[in-house]
Amino acid sequence: MQRTLAIFCTACAGLISQAHASDGTITFTGNIAATTCTISVAGGSSSGSISLPSISTKALAVASATAGTIPFSIALSGCTGAATQAAIWFENDSNVNAAGRLINTGTASNVDVALYNTSSSSHILIGQTSSTFGSSGMAFPISSGNATLRYLAKYYASGVATAGTVTAIANYTVQYQ
Repeated sequence: MQRTLAIFCTACAGLISQAHASDGTITFTGNIAATTCTISVAGGSSSGSISLPSISTKALAVASATAGTIPFSIALSGCTGAATQAAIWFENDSNVNAAGRLINTGTASNVDVALYNTSSSSHILIGQTSSTFGSSGMAFPISSGNATLRYLAKYYASGVATAGTVTAIANYTVQYQ
């Protein structure tokens, strides 16, 4: 009985010290802006569709090849509040691979969709950027309550591409500053 009690007390002491142990503290900070805008993707609502051009597998015959560049924009209108800039934060979720590109759920293989700021030759590293304003998608000015945020989308070969359909989804949030 005494041995059982000693083992029980030792186990309890271990649990008590673990329950009160702390290796550090994490503080989360952020900002909720009073700015609101009406959002339009490709002339529609806040959820739109961008059609990439039909291309040959020859254009994506080697890993890291890109092709089929298509510009797209997200328009903001009727903005209210004090913000003077807007940027898109492309969300990291199950639609994004470890390389920061959009995963193709269509039938073509070895093809991702990469998003670019219009002034950059490197794709936006979705999910691998800091939370700094404009780090996922560059910042654009809001003028007279309106802004047009311009980006590029391209096919990206993760290997030798095979023919088929490409479907990729980007979830996003508008950031205001």
